[in-house]
Amino acid sequence: MDLTRAIPPFRCNDIEKTKLHKEWQVWKRSLEYYFEAEDITDQKRRRAKLLHLGGPQLQALFQSLPNSEKFPVVSIEKAYYDVAVQAFDEFFQPGRQDVLERHNLRRMKQQEGERFAEFVIRIRQQINECGVDKYESNVCKVLTDIMLTDTIVEGCRSDELRRQILQKDRTVEEIEEIGKSLEGVQKQMKDFGSGRDELRQNERVYGVQSKRQHPPIKSRLGGFPDFQPKVNHSEARCFKCGLFGHISTDSRCPARGKPCKRCKRVGHFEARCRRPSSGKFSWKEETKVPKKVRAVERAAVQDQVRELNVVDVSEPLAKDPPKTYYAFYSGNESNTVNCMIGGVMHPMLIDSGAEVNLITDEAWEKFKSAGIAVISCEKGSDRVLKSYANETPLTVLGTFKCVVAVGIRSVEAEFFVVKSGQRSLLGDGTAKQLGVLKVGLEIDQVAVNAEPLSKVKGISVHIHLDPDVKPIFQPMRRVPVAVNNKLSELMARDIIEEKKGPVTWVSPLVVVGKANGEPRICLDLRRVNEAVLRERHPMPMVDDFLARIGPNMIRSKLDVKDSFLQLELDEASRDAMVFLTARGLYRFKRMPFGLVSAPEVFQKTMDAILAGCEGTWWYIDDVYIEGKDKKEHDERVAKVM
Repeated sequence: MDLTRAIPPFRCNDIEKTKLHKEWQVWKRSLEYYFEAEDITDQKRRRAKLLHLGGPQLQALFQSLPNSEKFPVVSIEKAYYDVAVQAFDEFFQPGRQDVLERHNLRRMKQQEGERFAEFVIRIRQQINECGVDKYESNVCKVLTDIMLTDTIVEGCRSDELRRQILQKDRTVEEIEEIGKSLEGVQKQMKDFGSGRDELRQNERVYGVQSKRQHPPIKSRLGGFPDFQPKVNHSEARCFKCGLFGHISTDSRCPARGKPCKRCKRVGHFEARCRRPSSGKFSWKEETKVPKKVRAVERAAVQDQVRELNVVDVSEPLAKDPPKTYYAFYSGNESNTVNCMIGGVMHPMLIDSGAEVNLITDEAWEKFKSAGIAVISCEKGSDRVLKSYANETPLTVLGTFKCVVAVGIRSVEAEFFVVKSGQRSLLGDGTAKQLGVLKVGLEIDQVAVNAEPLSKVKGISVHIHLDPDVKPIFQPMRRVPVAVNNKLSELMARDIIEEKKGPVTWVSPLVVVGKANGEPRICLDLRRVNEAVLRERHPMPMVDDFLARIGPNMIRSKLDVKDSFLQLELDEASRDAMVFLTARGLYRFKRMPFGLVSAPEVFQKTMDAILAGCEGTWWYIDDVYIEGKDKKEHDERVAKVM
């Protein structure tokens, strides 16, 4: 290859003046790549290559530039190339072009069919023309990020990307990642439904065809010989029996094998016979029958069908219509439960009026990115989903089956992915299987075990408070409505009681969720904890547990249910555990969660109870038991229990 002409010459006299600077930058960048590929580093040789490859027009311009040979006074080596390039940059740089380029940047829009990555590249190229390279590297990066973000927000075609950018500040890398992800998801969703739509279209056009070869229709259809009318079998009428819903070749036609009373031929009814009494066959007879006669004719067909006892003509001969599944979302968010769907936690609204489980397309994308574990998955669905008071079916993108769990209960369920869904719904059947929906006479009663919670006998916990700390009355906070049922349950289990008389300490109520999805009532005892005098009981260390673990052992782990609540408070300490609700004042009779000294007190109690149990160690409410064989292990478990 001839390397003397590696890149085309720069014909500066033939380029439009407004585009001269940009074309020079492009040509200079190609020249730099050439120097790097050929490992040309000498300044004098670089300038020679610049003028040789630039061509006669660039050489003539170089001879006329006043700064082309202006070298620094003090220099170790003359920078021939750098001085020449700087002179060309100053000549090709027009005045105030940065303002125009920034104006062009703000007007950039993502074109129809243009990929998001290509749009970002165009923006970056335009930013390079805005003169940001004249600043320091850190300032240049900040300006580039700001311009890039603003241009994407104003010019991108995705409203979802624009919403996520405006939702909170994001880095350029995050914006590019979200844009590419949304673009890929949009393409996948398009492919998700295209296969099913194509199949349905083929079924409509080619699914059932008559064996009879119809001649091409020319006269009434504009003379197109290749045109064939589409057959809609749900509206088709059989010319042998006169009933709707099938064609004459259908095996379920009641006229098959039945003789006509007029012409004595087999295969049609008398009311649909085209042979007149004269014996001449006429295909035009039907077209001459008035509309009023058609109604009588249909009744005659039905009478003949009943007479032959073939089928029940009160029902259509077509297949039974598919079952319609109803789903409804009214905007109520009070019946929401966190479900573990295929290993991904997601809030679901319990809807007793929904016959199926619905997942929005937005939630489905979250599941896919989180790596949901599904048993089966398929595009589209042949089932019809409708919302109440709306005859338009919902657009089902696909279905998947997976294991859904709430707390310790789990079932295998099917979910429908709905396009543009408002809310993810947990249907009636699945909700009842998971135990989160109950219907019957006992729905207003406390469904949980209302027996008094067991307590450690012989132990009454006393909370030592600093008398110099002044008690504080804190106002009530907003809590869920479900707390009222939980309060009734706690009273029935002898955990809390109503507070009567004057109060000193009053703490706000806090509701947190358990691992099984149930609410847990706690107190915000931060102000009370400031006055608590701790007992400073030694807590075990992890190293202590590791030192006790023996090799080749059989181990079990036990957990104390409602651990802290099994320790009763003495009468003097209960007034510090008062809290305010919409139903009045209550106080804890047991040691609540959130008390700063609760772990130490419970650990001290466990030390006293389990002292002397060999092969057993514990940390607060977790008990570990091990044995060298099953017999020894079971004996130690029995002793602990």
